[in-house]
Amino acid sequence: MPPRFNSAQRLAKSPFSRPSSAYVCPSCSSWRLGSSLSRPSLAARRAQLASSLQHNRRNNGSTLASRTAINAPLEGPARLKELHQALDALKTDAATYINLSRLQLALRSLERNDPVVRVAVLSLGDQRAAKRLVRLLLADPLADKGAWEEELEKSASGNGQAILLRYGDESDVHPFNPLLRTISVPSNVLQRHNIEILISSLNASFVAPVSSDAEKPRDAILVPTLQTPTSATGRLINVTYPVHRAIVFGEGLESSVTFGRFVAAQGEQDLSADTVKLAVGLPAPAEEPDQTAADKYVAVDVDLGIQALDRFRESIQNSGFFERGWFRSGMPALTTWLAQGTTNETAAHLKPAVAELIRSALADTESAITADDKRRLQELLASSIPESTKTAIIEALGVWAERAHTELRGRLDHAFAGPYWRKLAWWKLFWRVDDVAMIASDILERRWLADAEKGLVWLAGRLHEAGFFSASSQTAPQTASLPTLPKKPTFGTPPPLYLSDLRKAPEDAVVDNDSPLPIKPPPYVYPQTISLSRHHLLASSVPPLQAAAQRLVLQTLSTSGAASALAALLHISALLPTHLGVALSAYEAGGVAAVGIAWSMMRLQKKWEKARNEWEGVVREEGRVALREAESWVRDVVRDAGEGKSKVEADEGAEERRRARDAVERVWEALRRLDAR
Repeated sequence: MPPRFNSAQRLAKSPFSRPSSAYVCPSCSSWRLGSSLSRPSLAARRAQLASSLQHNRRNNGSTLASRTAINAPLEGPARLKELHQALDALKTDAATYINLSRLQLALRSLERNDPVVRVAVLSLGDQRAAKRLVRLLLADPLADKGAWEEELEKSASGNGQAILLRYGDESDVHPFNPLLRTISVPSNVLQRHNIEILISSLNASFVAPVSSDAEKPRDAILVPTLQTPTSATGRLINVTYPVHRAIVFGEGLESSVTFGRFVAAQGEQDLSADTVKLAVGLPAPAEEPDQTAADKYVAVDVDLGIQALDRFRESIQNSGFFERGWFRSGMPALTTWLAQGTTNETAAHLKPAVAELIRSALADTESAITADDKRRLQELLASSIPESTKTAIIEALGVWAERAHTELRGRLDHAFAGPYWRKLAWWKLFWRVDDVAMIASDILERRWLADAEKGLVWLAGRLHEAGFFSASSQTAPQTASLPTLPKKPTFGTPPPLYLSDLRKAPEDAVVDNDSPLPIKPPPYVYPQTISLSRHHLLASSVPPLQAAAQRLVLQTLSTSGAASALAALLHISALLPTHLGVALSAYEAGGVAAVGIAWSMMRLQKKWEKARNEWEGVVREEGRVALREAESWVRDVVRDAGEGKSKVEADEGAEERRRARDAVERVWEALRRLDAR
């Protein structure tokens, strides 16, 4: 949007520094010089200036914006306040779905009783053709060729920079703008209809995809893109410049075919003839063409129109040739269309062009919301899992759980009853005490849920294939709750490592090479319950069992040695003279030794068998807990499919769309109340 300047206020404070008929441009709030054909009296001019000065002071005093603020809000008409507030709310409630450039133009149009209607003339090729067409639309046949016409012709060989034509005196000096060049034109068309014309190009050399919602052809036409250099390196930045209406002009049938391909992605009904007009440069027919301003496509002959204009300016006697050439060129349809929609029907109504802009923006917003609804619904349907797939997974889970429990019971029974575990019998413990940790670890690694873990990986693969592990609902198995031991082993002092430590350990933690703990969990997705439970047993139950075996063997040997030494001392005392009267024979001394050795052996058998049975019970119970946790994990994944995070995001999106719909409905309601006045 072009900025608003304070030149109006400065000129208002100097009553005799500007012409008598002054015109305020609503889009930039700067004074434009009107026609000097009729000048009011000095008293009327002073009254007009005093009224204008009082109005400017009242507006400046009532606003809260700073004088240095860019695009400071204006105090619009009271009858449009409700509509303006409803439209302004769309910037926050429907910012994702509405074209903010068109919304800003609509807001600016509601800040004045008589807003400027901005019309774009877009060339499908070189801008020179569009500039010649604009010259015909604005030129006054009764006046000589103006300086703005010569300037427009000189700029025809420029670098393609956009040009903005505003009503004003040809001597007006405009500040430099890298986006476009502004030319003041003393045209009665611009003054009477309060319009300004933007001349630019339309890049229609590509075919827009049908499913593209980023930029529709109508948005590219009604929101032209201007380029401005950002640095000395030649880089360009695109800036949108929205308009109320647009004329697309192309020379020859090739341009019409190009335009047809360009708008093929959008329905014919979306390009209203009151908003977008296609003008095709074709040779004029012999008779006046039958075309009106209501037609979407008109044929014009710019060369014939310029020739008729120049002949009429040479002599008024050529008026007949001018009339015939002008109507044959097809220009009356365009001039009539240009004047339509620029005048309020009543004082309480909006200009048709502004009302059409607001209705079009609201319709586009509703279409965007509906398209987003359909897209999110398709995403939810694609992410949801069919009930038949869930049922098949649950049945496969039941089969796996049955086989896993059978394996746990059968494999451990076979392992604990087999010769490998019998090597750790209490009477073999004296020469097998160093093999306790190796045998127990081998049972855990080979006989403890080995096939069940493979089956769980296969089941997790089926879950992944069915789409349960999507990006929105994936559950990290390494962070799932893991089982804890029902009680600490009583056959030894466990080390200070528990299963909770495994949960809290970082994934990239570096551990000792001798530690049985995994360094990093595998990258694929499946529940780590069985694997982590096995490592927990290896770390927390096997070392205490090994320590208990060594301690019991040492205690047995110590007790047996002490009993044998006591028996030997008692037998030696019988050979020495004593006054105690106690003397044991070799048989009696041997009985004392036998009692001590038997008691130590019984103690070893009792405690070792108890330690082994407790370890067996811990291993079995830990296996059942691990299987239960794994089964629960799979059931939770199947139950929560299509819910979880994706459901929360869908709910958040639905709330956002609901707010956008409510905001759009408030604008529609304000428009209906305004039309009912």
